[in-house]
Amino acid sequence: MSQQECYQEFNEKDYEDVTPMSIETGLKDELCRIMYTDEYKQLMGWTRAMLSKNELTPRAIRLTSKLIDLAPAFYTIWNYRYNIFSHLLQDCPDKESWTAKELDWLDEITLNNPKNYQIWSYRQSLLTNLVPNPTMKRETPIMNMMIDDDSKNYHVWSYRKWVVKFTGDYSQELGFIDRLIQKDVYNNSAWSHRMFYLKNIEPDNVVINEEINYVKDKISSVPQNISSWNYLRGLYKLFKSNQYDSEIIEFITPFVNNLSIDQNNDQLPEIQSSYALELLAYIYSLTDQRELSTHYYKCLATKYDPIRSNYWNHKIELLSQ
Repeated sequence: MSQQECYQEFNEKDYEDVTPMSIETGLKDELCRIMYTDEYKQLMGWTRAMLSKNELTPRAIRLTSKLIDLAPAFYTIWNYRYNIFSHLLQDCPDKESWTAKELDWLDEITLNNPKNYQIWSYRQSLLTNLVPNPTMKRETPIMNMMIDDDSKNYHVWSYRKWVVKFTGDYSQELGFIDRLIQKDVYNNSAWSHRMFYLKNIEPDNVVINEEINYVKDKISSVPQNISSWNYLRGLYKLFKSNQYDSEIIEFITPFVNNLSIDQNNDQLPEIQSSYALELLAYIYSLTDQRELSTHYYKCLATKYDPIRSNYWNHKIELLSQ
């Protein structure tokens, strides 16, 4: 047995000795008959037969490759492939080379199936149990390609969080995230990953202050961006004990055009950011200035964010309790 046998071109003649187990269709209580192609029925027939005998051979690997090309979301086939691969790997003298080959194959499948979570589950199982020396460096190119293609692909972001924690390598994350935010400051997935990064590196106060300056710069360039405001609020909640000093309040206030408590609805000015007003209302709700907080929530309910008026009125009710 050789590595090459597992990845050579698929050939139907290799399965002539296999009696296929047919897929049952046209059953009495069948609500909707699935129109399988002849190719799929043939491949599944062989696979079911070999799976029933737990055949763990190179030709079984090749068969799963062919079937995954046709049905990449078929979880059973992914599980079968894992069992085959882990079995063959036991007697392999060069496990690192073989697992690298499997990951190369998986990269090709991934590029053609960006929203398939089974791919990432399979990859995680390989790294956890079979890859001798898993590294962030090996995983970075495919993840970057997938996120560049779809910067909000939930499956890739989830996997990236897992693999960073699994390898313990956070060295590439800040530069990677900054590139994405520079490209699209509204990318909430990137902001979320930045917070994930900070929470896991145990930053000191110098780093947090640098982050506050970083997000203030992004807010100044695009004031009406909920992602950056939530990030700022998260920094103070997680790393500043929810203590907002006068400096940050002075930064926020101009975005609401110095809105004051003595202005009625007819006098309310245009503001740059309703999210800034929301944050100020929250900050003042933590202090003895609840009257000002109530006023800001009323302004949100009546003028600046009336679509969520029920929510703002609820916040006002909570303040009066």
